[in-house]
Amino acid sequence: MRPGSRPRAIAVAATPALPPRVAAWWLGTAALAGAWLALRAWTPDPDPAHALCALRRVAHIGCATCGLTRALAALARGRLGEAVALHPLAPIVAAEIALVWGWWGLSLARLVRSPGQAWIPRAIAANAVAFLLVWVVRLLAGTIPV
Repeated sequence: MRPGSRPRAIAVAATPALPPRVAAWWLGTAALAGAWLALRAWTPDPDPAHALCALRRVAHIGCATCGLTRALAALARGRLGEAVALHPLAPIVAAEIALVWGWWGLSLARLVRSPGQAWIPRAIAANAVAFLLVWVVRLLAGTIPV
């Protein structure tokens, strides 16, 4: 190199970065897979004193979601009957999660049209009503898992 001259820039091929929405979808995919594997490996403690539910620990009454985590763990092991006995909405919750995840991926790939976000409050309200109804029926029937 001659004195006073500048070094030549070396051309480096830039690796295209994932768009943030696509990166978020892949991160969500990894989180779902990790959660499913963790649920599959988890053995719930049958002792009610070690329950995750604060209402169950304090008032000795299960809440509207009591049994859902154990039911999802049973689903992860392929035990549908056990899952429904622990919480009847567990298969529906798992199906909703899979549907939303799949639709999100398809809309990112531009294979389907994105529905926007207007449906989210209605879906949350519908789920809240379903959980409340199931909880009341289970409370009256005495079928909330201990």
